[in-house]
Amino acid sequence: MGRIWFSRWTTMALTALFVALWSLAQTPERPDPLVKLKAHYVGSQVCFECHLDVAKVWASLPHSRWMLDEKLPAKLRGCEACHGPGSVHVVRRRGNIVAWESLSAADQSIICLQCHQGVTADKWHASPHGKGKTGKRQHPSCMTCHEVHLPVEGRWMLKAPTEKLCSQCHTEIGTKAKAGLHHPVSGRSPKCAACHDAHDGAIAGMLKALTMQLCQRCHEPDEVKPSDHTPEFVKRHGEKVRAQGSATATCASCHGRNGCEDCHGLEMPHPKGFATKHSEKTFNQPQTCARCHNQAFCEKCHADAPPISHDEANYAVKGHGVEFKERSSDYCSLCHQRSYCDDCHRQKGVPLQAAR
Repeated sequence: MGRIWFSRWTTMALTALFVALWSLAQTPERPDPLVKLKAHYVGSQVCFECHLDVAKVWASLPHSRWMLDEKLPAKLRGCEACHGPGSVHVVRRRGNIVAWESLSAADQSIICLQCHQGVTADKWHASPHGKGKTGKRQHPSCMTCHEVHLPVEGRWMLKAPTEKLCSQCHTEIGTKAKAGLHHPVSGRSPKCAACHDAHDGAIAGMLKALTMQLCQRCHEPDEVKPSDHTPEFVKRHGEKVRAQGSATATCASCHGRNGCEDCHGLEMPHPKGFATKHSEKTFNQPQTCARCHNQAFCEKCHADAPPISHDEANYAVKGHGVEFKERSSDYCSLCHQRSYCDDCHRQKGVPLQAAR
């Protein structure tokens, strides 16, 4: 009986522990400003008794009506979800409550994110907006753009249209747009939110998708392709970029920050020291190099320095066939003409196709 009782007790204890841990995992972590208040929750109706004028307006908003749902736990319900438990504030009046004007932008946002975790929390913290101060700019909080106490005309509780909100900090965008380094944002042009997600930093520039994918939502490629992008330009565009120095910003306005790499398969322009390390990147994609460099260019260095694999004792007899299969004819053709293989294999009576 003792063993049975012990077994049942152990099972019940483990079950209770599991339930407790599960509940903990489902409950958002309380932000520090709210945890520091040593008080208990009194409910929004108590707040309304003193703050009636503010409460009437606040309670009329759709967002507020959702927050007042009795099904929500006390710590996520009504006024106290954002200002903390109010029992001590009620007794002592001033102070002993979270005053938002005294909070940092990070603390303000983390209070909002205790409810909006499934929508923005992870993305927000990965974004430039949520990471903290950038240069001379102080990063925004949710309250920088959203109004929670008063009715507003726009959607999503925004204090103003997105282009006006964004331009308060991103003052350089208008100048860039006039210089052709950014999509126009004035007149009837699509506004910031058409391309950017202010809460998500997964893609550089807080874009909603890769640059060309965004462009193709509205434009056919031929509509936006610059007039100088002829077939000849594709071959010689590298020379133009080098001649203009740091012209990559112009390219990036359409092709994105990684546009060169997406097309070339390599870092472009090549970083310092690339000449001594390029084989590691290009061994299995020789035609990537051939887009810009001809055989004569490679032979400046490689004429007297064939690949290391060619030094093997049996390379001419067996090794070259193995390497050919592992790589491709493109790899061999960087140095050898097709006739080079034919000259040897035909003498041995082995058709080149069979050798492949």
